[in-house]
Order: sequence, then structure tokens, then C-alpha cells
Amino acid sequence: MKRLKAAAAQAAARAAAAKDKVRSAKAEFKQARKLLKAEKKAAKQARRKVEAAAAAAAPVRPKPAALVQPGVRKRAPAKSVRGAPRRTPKPRAAPKPRATPKPRAAKSPATMHTAAQVAKTVIERLHRPPPLAPAPIIAADTVPPANADPPEA
Repeated sequence: MKRLKAAAAQAAARAAAAKDKVRSAKAEFKQARKLLKAEKKAAKQARRKVEAAAAAAAPVRPKPAALVQPGVRKRAPAKSVRGAPRRTPKPRAAPKPRATPKPRAAKSPATMHTAAQVAKTVIERLHRPPPLAPAPIIAADTVPPANADPPEA
């Protein structure tokens, strides 16, 4: 009996140590993740600064002029005396009004639970003993069928 109690105590101590180890690993992971996000953000900001500086410092090169081949001259288009008749743009149709979205049914505050309330009910449910199985129904006064054999005494 003493050995069992000692083994149970050792198992409980090992479980507690494992819990602590898991907690510390989680905390370490969380810290590493925070550092990763901070580094990622800093790298993104630095990259944007470099791109902005490169865009500001880059000289704007003029486009090369079209090469004119000797002996080939382009003809200037003939200008008409009257000029082209101007077209009046068609009036645009009025934009369609957007369909109004259906209003959502407001959730009643009675159905919404805070995280603390949910946690409390879960903990209470876990601490409660399991429900008992329903007792089997035993029919005490049963009427035997007419063609059944009489019970032997």
C-alpha cells in the first residue's frame, strides 16, 4: 500500500514537472514568435526605405528619340480646312442604387456568454460527478398471455 502511495506521489510530481516544462516551452515559443514578428516588421520597413531612396535617387532617363533613317521622310498629315465635326458625348445613365442589405437579427444578450462564464461552466461540469445511469425498468405486475403455460410453483 505504501509503495502504491509513493508511486502515486512520484507520478504526480512527474506530471507537475511536465506541466511546468510545457508552460516554459510555450512561453519561450511565444517570446520567439514575438521576436520573429518584430524582425520581420523591421526588415519590411528597411526594405521600403531602401526602395523609396532608390526611387528618389534614380535619375530619370529621357526616352531615346526615334531614329530617322536618311532618305525616308515622314509625311505630315494633311490638315483639313473645316476641321472634324465634334461629337457630343452621350449622357451617361444614372448609376443604379445599391441594394440595401437585409438587416441582421440582433443576437439577444441572453445567448451571448463571456469567456469567463464559459470557463466557469466548463470547470463546474468537470468537477461534477458523472451522471448515474438510469435504473432499469422492471415490470412487476405483468399479465401473462392467455395461451402461455401457467407458472410452476
